[in-house]
Amino acid sequence: MGISEKTNFYNKRVLITGAAGGLGSSLCKNFHAAGASIIAADRDADGLERLASGLGQQCETHIYDQSDLGSMNELAGLIGDIDVLVNNAGALLVKPLVESSPQDISNLVNIDLVGPMVLTHLIAPRMIARNSGVIMNISSQLAFCGAEGRSVYAAAKAGLSQFTKSCAAEFGPAGVRVLAIAPGRLLTPMSTTLGTPEAYKAGIARVPVGRYGTPEEIADIVLFLCSPACDYIVGETIIADGGYVIG
Repeated sequence: MGISEKTNFYNKRVLITGAAGGLGSSLCKNFHAAGASIIAADRDADGLERLASGLGQQCETHIYDQSDLGSMNELAGLIGDIDVLVNNAGALLVKPLVESSPQDISNLVNIDLVGPMVLTHLIAPRMIARNSGVIMNISSQLAFCGAEGRSVYAAAKAGLSQFTKSCAAEFGPAGVRVLAIAPGRLLTPMSTTLGTPEAYKAGIARVPVGRYGTPEEIADIVLFLCSPACDYIVGETIIADGGYVIG
């Protein structure tokens, strides 16, 4: 079987959370182009509508709030069996720890760590019963290097990477692969407006390749990692940050 046959997703159902955002929409488009039926979940109803209009009948949408346990239970009950779960939904808090309220901390950890854990808990049993499935967690380069003003976010993403390792050990014998990707800063509207122009330039200067990544680049890597071409990659968090962590 050639590499092209190994990276198609025809007759596969793929659930992507945070689907209306910059990375989420790129993930949806990539999997859709590879033949998958997309289940797009996000709290942004307008964004989901725009996404669905571009993808057509192979995309079903669900309003979904990862900070709400009831919403996660509802989503899991509606979608039936899926072949790939991409835990992409997340939030970013840029604030010194001593200026963050306990509620700030709790909210971010609930969205970025507890949410993927709970959704995996709800989705994985059906994959295990079928002895087939892939769970991809979207971590961050900050899980490995940290950053001023992002302590809670970095801790949550580091926790997500360790969660990935443990789930891989639990689910691997049942034929379910769990892995993660840790993107660096991407050229999305959020990242390009974060901080001052000087801070933006300074950030790029720390990236050995001399630029930030794009959502499309990360989506390409995710598609490949979730395909049978990467069946022997299990439990890893693949860093895709232009060399920032090693730079």
